[in-house]
Amino acid sequence: MKGLLSGSGGTRGGRAGDLLELGAGIGIVLLVLFIGSFVRLRADLTSEKRYTLTDATREMVVGLDDVVYVRVYLHGALPADLRQLSQATRDLLDEMRVWNPEHIQYTFIDPSASEDERTRNEVYDDLQKQGLRYSSIRLRDKGAFTERIVFPGALVTYRDKTVPVQLLKTQLRTPDAEIVNRSINNLEYELASAFRQASTLHKPRIAFLEGNGELPELYVMDVTNALKETYEVDRVRINGKIDALSKPLEGGNYRVNSYDALVVAKPEKPFDGRDKYVIDQFVMNGGKVLWLVDGMNAHLDSLRKNQFSIATPMEHGLDDLLFAYGVRVNKDLVLDKSCAPIEIWTQPYGNQRKLERFPWYFEPVSIPESTHPIVSNIDPVHLRFASSLDTVAAEGIRKTVLLTSSPYSRIMRNPVRVSLNIVEMDLGLDRNATPYQPFAVLLEGAFTSAYADRLLVAPDTLRLWGYREQGKRTAQLVVGDGEVIANRVDHEKGMYYMLGYDRYANAKIYGNREFLVNAMNYLLDDHSLISIRSRAITLRQLDPERTVLERAYLQAFNTAAPVLVSVLAGLLFHYFRRRRYSQA
Repeated sequence: MKGLLSGSGGTRGGRAGDLLELGAGIGIVLLVLFIGSFVRLRADLTSEKRYTLTDATREMVVGLDDVVYVRVYLHGALPADLRQLSQATRDLLDEMRVWNPEHIQYTFIDPSASEDERTRNEVYDDLQKQGLRYSSIRLRDKGAFTERIVFPGALVTYRDKTVPVQLLKTQLRTPDAEIVNRSINNLEYELASAFRQASTLHKPRIAFLEGNGELPELYVMDVTNALKETYEVDRVRINGKIDALSKPLEGGNYRVNSYDALVVAKPEKPFDGRDKYVIDQFVMNGGKVLWLVDGMNAHLDSLRKNQFSIATPMEHGLDDLLFAYGVRVNKDLVLDKSCAPIEIWTQPYGNQRKLERFPWYFEPVSIPESTHPIVSNIDPVHLRFASSLDTVAAEGIRKTVLLTSSPYSRIMRNPVRVSLNIVEMDLGLDRNATPYQPFAVLLEGAFTSAYADRLLVAPDTLRLWGYREQGKRTAQLVVGDGEVIANRVDHEKGMYYMLGYDRYANAKIYGNREFLVNAMNYLLDDHSLISIRSRAITLRQLDPERTVLERAYLQAFNTAAPVLVSVLAGLLFHYFRRRRYSQA
């Protein structure tokens, strides 16, 4: 009897202990939830920090002093790739709102939501007038295909200013997974850049120089449009006018620049002495210059008529300026084993001519190895008939080599015989080479005028001109190839291709565009934009064929497997618990 009473009292004591433990556990959970409502704790466990803003974006978002309203038109029935882009956009905006919830608002809109065709067309027209481009996509549902118009973009409004931003970066109407992946990589840059455009009153001004045989506007259209997203871009002729790039400062001794940066893209005619003086004083007044100049006069077009041509030095007359600033463009061509291909009709085999692809050593493909922000994380840069550069002594100037040839390259000095037959020759570039020839050099510092101690002009006249012998601190970038900025042009269709596009691969595979835009961002002190653009996010996409063929199995597995695992875990827990207490 005593044992029964003791056992009954022990059971009641055990239950009371269990209830006490349960109550304590619930209390701890409620306490943690209560404290958690006052504490913001976030953890990004992805390897590429996908859900973490860069420092530059975070500072920009925190600094907003008014509401930025974002209307995203990626909504409704979309294929899987575009749904990923839509979700990535939502995640990014949510992350921005964490840092400034009062001044960032957004909404997602389906431009095709209306069932009335006339209303839909009016919406499409309005979006196109505001600067957005549409894509025509094919939706596949249970084996059937349907066409749908989507606007993969957004409108960013700040006060009375609206900026369109194309979230899907492609000239093609039908996107694929690779394009979407690249767009997700650039998403933070695109939105941050749009925020800056909308909230910034002053845009730096860039001028493309013309009048000395530089590349026509259509040949630099792609990079021009890319720069216009952030800067004001214009074209300018000097024609001996001293006010072409700068103007006198009232009451001051020196002139002030009308532009922040100058682009000299493949000049082929000699510069007049007055024009060179104007450029020199532009640099002395703190102007930035992007020099894209050839050392040799060589063209692939000349080989269409003849089997070979002779490349001679390019007489643009800029050598003395560049030498004074600390770099020399050599009169040579670099042959490189790391090069772009060329297709050539080979000897007839029977009655058929055969088009074969060969390595074209005159078009080096430079793989950036520097960690400098201009070339960090960009694709290889494609050059055509590039010349090597030498750095020369210039007091106070820091020189940084950004692009070089590969270890298997060789210099061909003036004059150079350019022949298609070289594709069949064994050049022995792995045995007899002049490796790592510089193609691009960044110059930074306070430059000395190329006309220092050379002007035979009275001091009063120099003061009247606003002549400056020792310049302000600035930066210049010199590339030994003018065509590094040239996009491919289809004259018959009147269109141009994205810079870096390769017609043999039928895709953009070279990083020329990013290299030049990064360079301009760096020259104009927009280092934050470079750090945002250099992010890389890997898209872990599903196999589209397997998702179609194994659709039923994958749906059943993904639905049933979590439930079965939970039930099995519960049964195991119950089994071990019963076994433990039965032994006790």
